[in-house]
Amino acid sequence: MGSRARWTVTALCAAQFMLILDVVIINVAVPSIRADLGLRDSRVQLTAAAYTVTFGSLLIVSGRAGDLLGRRRMLLAGLTVFVAASILAGAAQSDWQLFAARGLQGVGAAMVSANALAAITASLAEGPERNWALGLWAGVGSAGAIAGQLVGGAVTQFLGWRWIFFINVPVGLVVVAVLALLVPHGSGKDRPRLDLAGALLLAGGLASAILALSWLAEDGARGWSLAAATAAAAALTAFALVERRQPAPVLRFALLRLPGVRAANLTLLLNAGALGATLFFLTLYLQVVLGYPPLAVGAAFAPITLLILLLSPRAARLTTRFGVRRLLTTGLALLAAGALLLARLPGDGDYWTDVLPGMLLLAFGSGLAYAPTYIAASTGVAARDQGAASGLINSAQEVGAAVGLAVLALVAAGFAGAGGAPAALAGGYRAGLVGAAALFAVAAAIALTVPRVLGRAAPSTEEAVATRG
Repeated sequence: MGSRARWTVTALCAAQFMLILDVVIINVAVPSIRADLGLRDSRVQLTAAAYTVTFGSLLIVSGRAGDLLGRRRMLLAGLTVFVAASILAGAAQSDWQLFAARGLQGVGAAMVSANALAAITASLAEGPERNWALGLWAGVGSAGAIAGQLVGGAVTQFLGWRWIFFINVPVGLVVVAVLALLVPHGSGKDRPRLDLAGALLLAGGLASAILALSWLAEDGARGWSLAAATAAAAALTAFALVERRQPAPVLRFALLRLPGVRAANLTLLLNAGALGATLFFLTLYLQVVLGYPPLAVGAAFAPITLLILLLSPRAARLTTRFGVRRLLTTGLALLAAGALLLARLPGDGDYWTDVLPGMLLLAFGSGLAYAPTYIAASTGVAARDQGAASGLINSAQEVGAAVGLAVLALVAAGFAGAGGAPAALAGGYRAGLVGAAALFAVAAAIALTVPRVLGRAAPSTEEAVATRG
């Protein structure tokens, strides 16, 4: 791989790290935002939901738009929107201004994320070079989701909550400049029009589904959850009917017949849900049960972030040698073991003996599982469909996180003792972690269906890679 390609991949991965960081960085800053802007408790969740709903619902549409309109155009436009929205969010003087800016951030993030991954997979042929790039992509994406706790705590404590948005500006502008120089223009020939009706139905259906799942775990919002679920079912049914008649559909359902694409999306749906809920329970356990301040909670997650960044590129090389099936199954099995180990958290626990060992298993499992997941999700996909495939796998991650957190939060609430005492809450967290372990185990069983040769390099290529290494 030439230096130009490496710089391009690095810039695209930096953009993805920034986008994923913004999903979770706000969690630690919510108390400061609530005090400064006077947010009512009933509206606090909108600081996160405004971003995740637009981000998750527009990924497939944005990826397909990149296939048809040009990925460079979508990347640069999306980054510009994201940077502008970050400035607006940091400067917000009222809650509605913050919510609107967060929603606009989600629009820009969807445009960037789907097309950044597609730009990597479409420009690199299947094999060691693409596997290396996807290993880096997986590492920065999953590490960004965890590092958000540490970055959010540090920035909020030392600079103030507005800087969790302002720090996006210099990073975003540098990435825009690099990509403007390195990403080539598309051919612009013979591109069919985007199926606007299908795009609107899919985005509306996914947004309604994410809202339904988000409201499911909230007291007093079950009626809203049911209404949103009904709207989602209607929109997605209409989408399926409309797409059957389209010569250039938003989503080619034939993609799901590819064994790698199908297994990758199913396993990531479960993996993202289980891991997101696990990290949520661990954050609450450290803060509520053990009494850690926000910055200390962020520091507690630092070992996971470091291990994932170190392991994911190596997992990509191992996938080239051993195939997706072996790495993905092993990683998911380690994640299940980590969740089970954490499910013994006591009411008077200790970080070093009760939390860290299970977190390290989660780190090893994530480091091994994410790279082969993205490799499988792009294997066998034609260049013209890489944007749709990228949007699909990213949507699986976002929707999976919403599903997992909603369902496992209900499980935890059902098993938590009365009164809200730390020991009682720890019992609920333990039940939620057992549920997460079960989801990881199901994902591992699905991973066993992946063909053994998927992701492996041809013998001659493998020998060449081994010789260079």
